[in-house]
Amino acid sequence: MSPPASDPASAEESTEAGERKLRYELIRHRLRQAIVDRRIVPGLVLLEGPVADVFGTSRVPVRKAFHLLHEEGLLQKFMGRGYMVAPRGQQVEPLRLPIDEASLGQDAQDATIYIPSESERIYSEFEQSISAAIVFGHFRIDEAQAMQHFSVNRGALREVLSRLVDRGLVEKSAYAAWRAGPLTARAMAQDFEVRLLLAPAALRESAPKLDAQFLSGLREVLRDPAAVDTEELLRIESQIHDTCLAHHPNTKMLGILRQCQMPLIVHQTFCRMFHQPVHPALIEEYRQIVEHLCEGRFAQAAEALAAHLQAARKRTQQQLKVLAVLPEPPLPAYLVRIA
Repeated sequence: MSPPASDPASAEESTEAGERKLRYELIRHRLRQAIVDRRIVPGLVLLEGPVADVFGTSRVPVRKAFHLLHEEGLLQKFMGRGYMVAPRGQQVEPLRLPIDEASLGQDAQDATIYIPSESERIYSEFEQSISAAIVFGHFRIDEAQAMQHFSVNRGALREVLSRLVDRGLVEKSAYAAWRAGPLTARAMAQDFEVRLLLAPAALRESAPKLDAQFLSGLREVLRDPAAVDTEELLRIESQIHDTCLAHHPNTKMLGILRQCQMPLIVHQTFCRMFHQPVHPALIEEYRQIVEHLCEGRFAQAAEALAAHLQAARKRTQQQLKVLAVLPEPPLPAYLVRIA
């Protein structure tokens, strides 16, 4: 029988089952290891609330971890709230001490457990599948199939879809259907035109606020082109076209730029379908932009970005022509072609 809807704990577990399962398994593992290594003093009384605070989570996964450790014989119940750290059958006096990282045998810097939300967990794969599909046509996104494919609830799925709408990859039709594509040469040319008009100006304003350590890291990577593989290149590309512009005060301008993703999508799809060496000219274009930024030459950095976009427009036009004649790759079932 399913738990009653009025039970908050049951509702939380059913709503975020995947995330909670990961959390309680991690908490169980950490506490178990600390108990076995005797980093937790025998008899220590464990309460859900304080332990949840240490791990940066809710009480639900802590409660589950306690239950499993009790079944395993590492925690005992006693005449009081919570559980007591003691092997099954061992007589130990309850010890009530403040619960913190040290008393739980955890490193203070690493105690908090970070588990990506369900939407974060699926975003990258979802984005890549949409990006690949729209090169080959117009698709409807079947929510039920997508929820089954990713094992997520509707809320997490729609959070991802809304983010993809913001990036211009997905649109919501008047009939409440989510659609993607098609990616056309005209749409790509329009996005390039907008980026050429706005991106250099955005970089000029944003550049003085960029973190020096971030820029130094980019410069170091770009000094050794041979070490830059496809995924590293795409990461650099995202930082140049997104992170480096993100400090511009005009949020409307940034929103328009986020909507103009077609040029980046074509390049990313091409790179992932054809595992070719990274184009030296592209690395050099990015290196010049970053060098100017590192040296505080912000106007020159903006000019270098404009020159890069001009060169990228020609490269991307050729890439789109190549992709257009390829057979459609296998796509997930949640992407339904629109005739």
